[in-house]
Amino acid sequence: MNLQESPTGLTFLQFGQLHDLVVGQSAHINLLYFAVVALSWALVYYVVYWAVAIARDASLICWGVGPLGLTVVTLRRPAPRQLALQFVSAGLALACVADVSLFLAHPGPITGLSETISAELGVIALVVAVATVLRLLANIRARRFPVWGEARVLVAVQRSVATGAVLFFTPTGRTFLRERFGATPGEFIQTMRS
Repeated sequence: MNLQESPTGLTFLQFGQLHDLVVGQSAHINLLYFAVVALSWALVYYVVYWAVAIARDASLICWGVGPLGLTVVTLRRPAPRQLALQFVSAGLALACVADVSLFLAHPGPITGLSETISAELGVIALVVAVATVLRLLANIRARRFPVWGEARVLVAVQRSVATGAVLFFTPTGRTFLRERFGATPGEFIQTMRS
């Protein structure tokens, strides 16, 4: 393999060489199969990301499942440590699923990928990086107009009820509703519907 040396003495692969390293000689993508696999990757990343939030957030009021996915309602902004744990956990789960679906499943959604360890790691890293960047952008967008505390609970529960989500209140959430609004979860949701 020919490597190109820069004036600074660093060695770089040219695009064609990088393509040959990752793809081998020729690749074939089964588009329908790849779309199903990509959706499963997104689902795994999304579920693990929010499952860690549900399991680790002490200020969790409720969580819900609806047609638009999972909803997690917290009183406070998540700590950076918790966000890092969410990203790492979701990334590791996605890396495992992507590795199995691309390199162990036969036939895979993309045939002709190089079976070298460096190519495998590169492809898996790319898949995880894309999912993580998309989630980071969603987090940044959500923090542009942050609403925390009671207002966040009211807005998130009202939005969830409007979309038909089923909400599950935590013990912290039931205590919060009883102290702040003097209501049970059922009464609170009924008030949001009217």
